[in-house]
Amino acid sequence: MKKKYLRLLDYFFVLRPTLFFPVWTISLAGFWASERARAQTGWRIDVPWHPGGDGEVFFFVSLLTLLMGAAFLINQLTDVESDRLNNKLYLIASGAIPIRHAQAESILLILLSLTLTALFHPLLALWAVTIFMLTGWAYSCTPLLLKNRPWGGLFANLGGSLGIFSFGWLIDGAFDAAMFLQALPYVLGVAAVYFLTTIPDLPGDRATGKVTLAVHWGPGRVLRAAVIVDGMAAAAALWLRDPVALTATLLAWPFFYQAWRQQNVAAVLRTNKYATLILSFLVCWRFPFYLGILLFIYFISRWYYAKRFKVRYPSLRT
Repeated sequence: MKKKYLRLLDYFFVLRPTLFFPVWTISLAGFWASERARAQTGWRIDVPWHPGGDGEVFFFVSLLTLLMGAAFLINQLTDVESDRLNNKLYLIASGAIPIRHAQAESILLILLSLTLTALFHPLLALWAVTIFMLTGWAYSCTPLLLKNRPWGGLFANLGGSLGIFSFGWLIDGAFDAAMFLQALPYVLGVAAVYFLTTIPDLPGDRATGKVTLAVHWGPGRVLRAAVIVDGMAAAAALWLRDPVALTATLLAWPFFYQAWRQQNVAAVLRTNKYATLILSFLVCWRFPFYLGILLFIYFISRWYYAKRFKVRYPSLRT
């Protein structure tokens, strides 16, 4: 019998904490972009140290994390069948966490996140509701069920990445046209990664009637689109003179190209992970403490999955 403390940890890991990496990275990148825009630093990258100032940023990003955790739960609740067919280690699909418990946890996370955000930053709360309605409700629930539609899934991921970037921007920035413009290379970069995320799930999605881009186009066209879109992200970063986005997209592009040439799932998974990590490590330049968070979540996840399921996850190799 599994130890009781591992059963309790199930309620944390059901949120799939490694999926928080892109949420944290994009939102922190949004905050950093707003700082650079306000300071008009252009190509120059500073390492600003504002004692106490970053605590507010991590507070609001933590509240966004709770909300996105609820969205991930809702996605799993509506994806139980395909997750089983794809042999995913999701605790709801495996029956380790009862559906009613997952539903209750999602409601608690939504209420806690939105209540605290509204209390301290009403504009962010309204924006958070918009993010959740798109990434939680519209993406996973009827009648829209965007995740089961090729262009609907793409729209939800583009809108979600824009919303998350803007959430970080709005922590201390203005709601203006510059916010949407500066988000462009980051949104395109996330789109390139999203294309590839549809490939590993292709067998289960096809069997359950989900029509993702990989089902609709086939892996070859999806891989080619990812290469092109990441190139577009680099071009947008160059045009906007964003050194962070430009560095991330240029360093990630060879991985996209290699995945397209190799045409296998291992290369696809590797590209998704390294594309996220490259931008994450760049963001650590501005937020050094963030590196400790990334490492903690990575290693505690490795420990948990080894103890709970006897598997090596997450892994940087595939």
